Amino acid sequence: MSPSVRASPRDSSGARAGARAQIERHQRLILSLWTLLLLCLLAGLAEAVLRHTIPYRLDYYTGTFVSKRLIRFPFGDMPFNAHGYPDRDWADDDPRPRVGFWGDSITSGVGAGFGYRYTDIISRSRPDRDYRNFGGVGEDGIADAAAADKVMEAARRYRLQKVVYAMDLNDLLPDGGIGAEGHSALYRVKRALAPYVDLLRTRSYLYNYVRTQVTTAAARLGYGYHGDESYELHPVRNAAVIAQTVDRINALAVRLERDGIQLCVAVFPFEMQVSADAAARYRHYGIHWSDELLQGEPQKMILAALSKTVTGVDLAPAFRHGPLDPDSIKVGEYFVFNRGDALDWIHPNRSGHRLIAQYLLTQAPSCL
Repeated sequence: MSPSVRASPRDSSGARAGARAQIERHQRLILSLWTLLLLCLLAGLAEAVLRHTIPYRLDYYTGTFVSKRLIRFPFGDMPFNAHGYPDRDWADDDPRPRVGFWGDSITSGVGAGFGYRYTDIISRSRPDRDYRNFGGVGEDGIADAAAADKVMEAARRYRLQKVVYAMDLNDLLPDGGIGAEGHSALYRVKRALAPYVDLLRTRSYLYNYVRTQVTTAAARLGYGYHGDESYELHPVRNAAVIAQTVDRINALAVRLERDGIQLCVAVFPFEMQVSADAAARYRHYGIHWSDELLQGEPQKMILAALSKTVTGVDLAPAFRHGPLDPDSIKVGEYFVFNRGDALDWIHPNRSGHRLIAQYLLTQAPSCL
């Protein structure tokens, strides 16, 4: 049997020296890997902590796709018909006069869900009409000629006798809408990055938390969801933007009228306009607006500039009708407020939709 071979002390010290040399040669790489590992551990810890501490639903505004024709949200279901709109299936041979509601996420039902939207309540209350919901199509309102063309195409294709444009105050945009030059840096960054990183919105609690903080910080600086200035919060300062927006609406009304189609514009309020508690809460969060916003100035300016052939309705009084008083309405009582990953003074909840429907039915039946 051959004798065992042992490494000499000189060989061991040489190996250690070689290892040290390797470490020194790759010192930056090793430091980077340790830093990356530490960041991953911290991110994992943050994910675990936020998963149990975030007080809102990550999927509140995105929902879960059950099928091509159904999205399930925390506030309720949103089905889509064969035409791709958030509504029941339509009967092409229905002989009743047809009324189409054209609007953004309020009309599609964010915060309320199918069956509880103001359009659903009106439809059940007025069986003599065939009401159709085109919500979600007009996310930027009548921002440009392309948006007006979409309204005209739908009105002609589905043979509507009346179009109710459910106008949100953040539909106030300068001529050109999302295609206009001179967008803010925030707008450009959001447009460039969102398609790639926003997939993490419902997958990562850490990303969602950071995104929410950035969105809230932007709102405090006066930027809207689109990344540009929230023109509606300072109506007098942005009178030119309001005039341009209403001019586009009036031009659409002329086109609709040529086809014998009536246009009604129903202007939705912000929560701080109808609740003193909400106004105080949003100011506490650092949201700023001009005093005339609370006095309903945007709605007054819009309605005053509308063509005489257009029926205009301010929906803010729906929240003051009967026994309701702005001093008694609590934040979140009729609006979403903070159920999702945003401060939300835009979307009414089911109770808010019910008030809006009742007001339109009793105080503005000509709009329906």
